[in-house]
Amino acid sequence: MKSKLLSIYLPQFHAIPENNEWWGEGFTEWTNVRRGHPFYPGHYQPRQPLHDDYYDLSNLSVLERHTREARKAGIYGFCFYHYYFQGRTLLERPIEDYRDKSREQFPYCLIWANQSWTRTWYRANMGNKVLLQQEYGKKADWEKHFYYLLPFFKDNRYIKVNNKPMYIIYLPQDIPCRRGMYERWQEMAKENGFDGLYLVAMNTGAGKDGRHRLYDAFMEFEPLSTIHNDSSWRRCLHDWKTVHVAKVRFGKSDVRNWIWAKNAFSYRYLCKCIEKKAEKLGPQTFPGVFAGWDNSSRKDEEGLIVTRSTPYRFQKHLHRILSIAGKQKKEFVFLNAWNEWSEGAYIQADQKYGWGYLRAVKEAVGQHGKSEIMRCVKAGKIVL
Repeated sequence: MKSKLLSIYLPQFHAIPENNEWWGEGFTEWTNVRRGHPFYPGHYQPRQPLHDDYYDLSNLSVLERHTREARKAGIYGFCFYHYYFQGRTLLERPIEDYRDKSREQFPYCLIWANQSWTRTWYRANMGNKVLLQQEYGKKADWEKHFYYLLPFFKDNRYIKVNNKPMYIIYLPQDIPCRRGMYERWQEMAKENGFDGLYLVAMNTGAGKDGRHRLYDAFMEFEPLSTIHNDSSWRRCLHDWKTVHVAKVRFGKSDVRNWIWAKNAFSYRYLCKCIEKKAEKLGPQTFPGVFAGWDNSSRKDEEGLIVTRSTPYRFQKHLHRILSIAGKQKKEFVFLNAWNEWSEGAYIQADQKYGWGYLRAVKEAVGQHGKSEIMRCVKAGKIVL
């Protein structure tokens, strides 16, 4: 069986009134990206898109271009983050425009990013002020949420499993009323011509939901699922070479940067741990992959950095996970992410690697020549 690769997609690349009020006029994800700076020699910050493509998702043609690039690389569909707060939506324009106006036939589904919005999301030293509280309400609120989702579910491009629209919950363990909410949603899905909802719980760094019977499946959100939930591996995952470089540069007396340096992890060893874990995942759990991680442009010294990711190493990692998932007859593999630029989790073209990560995807899923990555390496276009 050939598993389908789904890529997480962040819509925060257009200005909205709420972000203008909370973070300043014109704030988008690019604001975070531009504020990045290196913490040690060779640290790739700030990240820069190829040809200064600081795109604006309020223009539907941008998202349509991304769907064509993803399809060409062999990605099956996007998983769009969806922000819903008891009838109030944020960052909804790109996905609503795609649903209502686009003719691109590229599959997609939604991830309910159900966390409250706070100032700690952006800078660790800005306090924990809640900007928008997530509350789950009662039956009438659950029904209102479902009716918002229903036009997406009825879209023929929306990803379904056995006539069940796939809906992913980012922090399921944070929903105290989830049993009642899910049961009502399942009823409403059947009332509207589906065989129910295909509910997927994300396994993130914030923990896991132990109520397995409430979900059709689980997905691994990498690399945080492995780093935070598998603490026994944490020490061997540290990139002690980078820690040493930071120690020499900043000195032991600079406690702040010394503590930060201990949040550096090796991409190669982390991938090995993820691959070993994937071999042991239960039949209900979809594996995850990631191209890189570096959220220091958001979190400064509190950030977590995965070092020495390259297109070549990512291609090998993705190929191994797809092979494992195929043997286990897993329908999906989840990639983090298409465009999480301020977390360093993206496969879009940048100034350092060009189109290297998208070429890596294409090769890993078997839609490209045998040695395109290596030809680019020999030509000096991609650095190992």
